[in-house]
Amino acid sequence: MTGLLVSVRSAAEAETALAGGADLIDIKEPRRGSLGAATPEVWDQVRRVVAGQTPVSAALGELSELRTDDLAKAAGLSFVKVGLAGCDQRDDWAVHWTRVMRLLPAGVRPVAVAYADWRSARSPAATEFLPVAAHLHAPFLLIDTFDKSAGRLLDHLGIDELAILTEQAARHEIRLVLAGSLDESAIHRLAPLRPAYFAVRGAACGGQRTQAIQLDRVKRLVEVVQTSVCTSSQEVA
Repeated sequence: MTGLLVSVRSAAEAETALAGGADLIDIKEPRRGSLGAATPEVWDQVRRVVAGQTPVSAALGELSELRTDDLAKAAGLSFVKVGLAGCDQRDDWAVHWTRVMRLLPAGVRPVAVAYADWRSARSPAATEFLPVAAHLHAPFLLIDTFDKSAGRLLDHLGIDELAILTEQAARHEIRLVLAGSLDESAIHRLAPLRPAYFAVRGAACGGQRTQAIQLDRVKRLVEVVQTSVCTSSQEVA
């Protein structure tokens, strides 16, 4: 089963995403980067709006800038994401990430994050991260882009590379979440990989990721995900 994750920046946007049929509501502040963290107050407001209708995740920024005091405020979230930009030269990045993730409140699960443009992000590659994520039983590996001005997911990783990564993750009982300025065409092309979620922000805003989420765009993307996955399954059969 593949769902649609929609990243929102407010309770009002969460209402729109829910009304459009989003399967997972993710909280982030797009003006603060790929994994820009919203405030704990926004987390609370979104959780109250969602009220258990879907899982709720939140971006917490990069490990190097994380405020560990905020981790306790993540209680009630389903998942949190912390990036590793700038950590490629740290010998202890795996130990540090693991230690921080173990500080999460009960019931909040970590999502591993790997950047498709990992060299320019100066972060570990996805293959390096998988064993570390598996050690903490992370359910998902998010593949995203760090620099939104430098291309989309498929500009950095080909479908064959992502297919291999999907197989490698499956061996660790981890499913992929695919992001990185995805549009309808990219979702259709990537559908045969059957990720856990396609994650969108800009496409749900009609273009610019700092604009507001649009109901018609969310509905359309839900339809595209469902149709593309169904079509790819029929082609395989």
